[in-house]
Amino acid sequence: MHSTDDTAPFFGQPVDFEFMSPSDWLEFHCELYDVVADLGLVVGRIDPGVVRLADGRSLGLLQLAQHCHLRERGEWRGLIEAHLTTVTEHLGHTTTSISLFDLRIRLVPDTPADAATFEKFGARPFAEGVVQLLAVDVADAVRCVSADEITRAGWDLDEAWASARLQTELLEQVDEVHEIDLGGASVVHVFDERPFAASMVRIADELIAEVAGIGEHGAIVSIPSRHSVLVHPVDGANAQVAIDALIPITRQLYKQGPGSVSPHLYWWRNGELNWIPTFFEPHADGYLAEAFLPPELQVVVTG
Repeated sequence: MHSTDDTAPFFGQPVDFEFMSPSDWLEFHCELYDVVADLGLVVGRIDPGVVRLADGRSLGLLQLAQHCHLRERGEWRGLIEAHLTTVTEHLGHTTTSISLFDLRIRLVPDTPADAATFEKFGARPFAEGVVQLLAVDVADAVRCVSADEITRAGWDLDEAWASARLQTELLEQVDEVHEIDLGGASVVHVFDERPFAASMVRIADELIAEVAGIGEHGAIVSIPSRHSVLVHPVDGANAQVAIDALIPITRQLYKQGPGSVSPHLYWWRNGELNWIPTFFEPHADGYLAEAFLPPELQVVVTG
């Protein structure tokens, strides 16, 4: 018999899904089973947090669960049905006409459960823990574009990736850029309702130019969701304060979603992202965290 304690782990609830209560987690999966049956989807099995298709591919459910968590319970079924219908249609052959100018870069977490799907779509590494996919923004969803679709269109795959990055960085605009006072340090928050803000992190210096400048030591950045980029230009004295504050902020935004990308911090220099490993330890008040800075960055931070 399952525990009735609403705070106890339930149905193998993965850590990334702990934003849901155990009872909501169970209801989410019950609804998922019903929708899969109603749609007649051919699946191998449904594991906690992932649908495994009969052909060996997997559909991660983190973003779907995040959307459901933010909506009323009565809306869950419609959200789940729309998501599964859209995703499974896009996994197969598509007749939707696109051009090279429609392509964008979409960032997603590099999760083992999605490895087969990433392989089909020709995902490429972006940063530690993050992969990039080719995508187009359609009326009802952001549709990932497979490598096969690119070659069927007669395009060179490397040219398609170059075009997608160019269109993302040149044509996408952000809604908000503002400074946040962290008490002893500040962070610039870049936000956009469209799903490609995080994909623009490589031009972080341009994104925040009107608010702050990034100097020779680069910046500490995070991309918790596809809608947000957090940037702290490294200035030495205040960098440690910013790092200590960014760790829990980034993790919380990543957990909340929707559109989670990465819970990690990175050292941005000239458009390149270097992972900053962080160790988390459970504590009575939440988590204690320690960031292991690259030696070169450590010298700058500690002076």
